[in-house]
Amino acid sequence: MSLKKHKSIKRRANGMAAVELACGSLFLLVLTFLAIDVTILMLGYELNDRACRDACRAAAQQSTPTAAQNAATTILKTHKADGNFVSDPTLILGAGNFQYQDFGGNPTAGNPTVTITTECRVKTPVPLTFVGSVFGQDASGNNVAWTFRKRYTFPIVTFNLVLP
Repeated sequence: MSLKKHKSIKRRANGMAAVELACGSLFLLVLTFLAIDVTILMLGYELNDRACRDACRAAAQQSTPTAAQNAATTILKTHKADGNFVSDPTLILGAGNFQYQDFGGNPTAGNPTVTITTECRVKTPVPLTFVGSVFGQDASGNNVAWTFRKRYTFPIVTFNLVLP
């Protein structure tokens, strides 16, 4: 009789191992999806940061606002993304986003600087759900893009100096 009891306890232990393995596998699957999302978000952030810095550096070497904008746009075209999850960085124009301030060449008015703002959109393949809030999906269940913006300001290297 003690042999039967020992055999049934062994079966329960084996069943618990299968349950633990299933729960552990589910947990690892969720962590893997989270790691993939975070990796894609970090790649998009890093791409936008590098592109904005390079575009601002190129714009700072120009002597006119038009040339600076053209140089920044040209540099941004060299920073390509996959287009599926991470979009190509784009130059944001408008008040405060693209500023070329050389003070008309007057060295006493201030330091000449150029400010560049870029934007990159990133879609995550798996929406993140935390305490009932879904990040990465809109109300209808469609994946939405995370928007990363970066702004750099560099001193203008070549500007037309006008001495009074």
